[in-house]
Amino acid sequence: MPIHLLIKKIGLSSRGQATFPDILMATFLFLLILVGLFTYSQNTQTAAQETINRRSLDNVTSNIAEFIIKNPGIPANWELLGDINSVTQFGLAQKDRVLDDQKVVAFVNYANTDYTTIKSRLNIPAYEFYVTLEGGASLSAGQPAPLTRPVSVVQRLVTINGVETIFTLTIYES
Repeated sequence: MPIHLLIKKIGLSSRGQATFPDILMATFLFLLILVGLFTYSQNTQTAAQETINRRSLDNVTSNIAEFIIKNPGIPANWELLGDINSVTQFGLAQKDRVLDDQKVVAFVNYANTDYTTIKSRLNIPAYEFYVTLEGGASLSAGQPAPLTRPVSVVQRLVTINGVETIFTLTIYES
C-alpha cells in the first residue's frame, strides 16, 4: 500500500502542520517546566546562602569563645583599670582555659552595664551575645537570644578557682 493512502487511512495530515491546541499545550508545558526550574534554582540559592550565613556565625562564635578563654585580654590587667574605654580586647584567662575570677566578675559587670561597648570590643557590632558560666557559681552577661532568631552556641569546659565550669557563648543576629 502506498504511503499517502496509509496516512489518509489513519487520519494523519500529510502537511505536518500542528494545530493550535497542540501548540498551546506544548507552550503551557514548556512554561510550566521553566517556572519549576526557576523556583528550584531560587530555593537552592536561598538554602546555600543560609548555610553560608550559619557557618559564618558558627565561626565567629567559636573564634570569640576561644579568644576569651585562652587570652588575658588587651591590656592583660584590664580588670584592674576600672575604665572600660581602656580595654582593647576582653579576655578572661590567666592561662589557657583557666579563667581569672576578677576578670570574669569585671566582664559580667561591664556586659550588664555597657553592653554596646563590650560588643564593640568583641568586634561583633552586627550580632548580639549572651555568656553564661555554670559550675561553682552561675553567672550570665549580655542579652539572651529570642526564640525566633537563629543562634550559634559554643560551650567550653574551663576552670575558675580550681572548679570546673561550663563557659557558654551564644551569638545571634541583631
